[in-house]
Amino acid sequence: MKKISVYILICIVGAMCVACTKGSSTLSNFGEITQSMSELSVSEAESSQEQVTKAEVSSGTESEATKENETEVPQETIVEYELNTVESLEDDGKEMSVAEVLRSTMKGKHSALELFDDERLFYLERSGSNIEPNPANRGSIEDMPDTGLARINMLTYNRGGFLGGITPNAASWERFVCVDLDGNGTKEVIIYGGPYIVLHCVGTEVYMTSIYSRMAPYIIYENGVWEASSGAFDRQFYRLYPAKGAIYRENLTYEYIVPEGMDTSHNVYKIKGKDVTEEELNAYLEELIGGLTPLEWHEFTKENIDKYVVD
Repeated sequence: MKKISVYILICIVGAMCVACTKGSSTLSNFGEITQSMSELSVSEAESSQEQVTKAEVSSGTESEATKENETEVPQETIVEYELNTVESLEDDGKEMSVAEVLRSTMKGKHSALELFDDERLFYLERSGSNIEPNPANRGSIEDMPDTGLARINMLTYNRGGFLGGITPNAASWERFVCVDLDGNGTKEVIIYGGPYIVLHCVGTEVYMTSIYSRMAPYIIYENGVWEASSGAFDRQFYRLYPAKGAIYRENLTYEYIVPEGMDTSHNVYKIKGKDVTEEELNAYLEELIGGLTPLEWHEFTKENIDKYVVD
């Protein structure tokens, strides 16, 4: 009995030892697992933090890039200039002859009313011509009211170039010529510079009309006819008819001649809008300007204004 009790005690002690050994191993494994999970958690946390940091850096970079892209590029300031106008000058309202008032206007002492070409420069369409219909065409010469016209100082005039662009700088007048444009015995003044202009007088009022440079009177004859070209192969002869508050331009001839060796079937010859032959056109021009010498342009100076702008 005593032996049995001892044996049972030994078995119990042995079982307890085994259990302790297994428990120790289990605890060790649990510690290792816990440690691994802790390390993994730390690693994941670090990785997560790293990703957050990268995301913030990336976000910051993108934000800066976006901000840079959103920054408006400085635009050039667009300045709109106004036409230099005047209420009156020292010679306005004075009783003067046509030559006196023209000289005063050219010296900047008398104002002029601007006849802007889009509004007061008309094409004179004679009956029977085949000119295409146009709002600017007129069948007769008529006076117009001064309503709406700008009163300007010719020396500070700052409308120039095609389409009448207004600039900050006054036009620079270079040369001028005096001629009776419409044959009524009173001379007008055509001035070359920027742009070409025509000064004509009605009473003591001076009207100033700009002319598009390609249609400008490069060659002017003493009978008031002037010659111009708007392209490489054409030549045109015109006459101007000044009126109160307006000016009219009549197309006397038009010819389009291609160079030798090209298709001459495209050549065009017209007299006052009507198709004619080359021989008919030449005969008309001989009668119109035959034997006449083009007028001389004078330098735009005070001395020449006093000398050549005469009654």
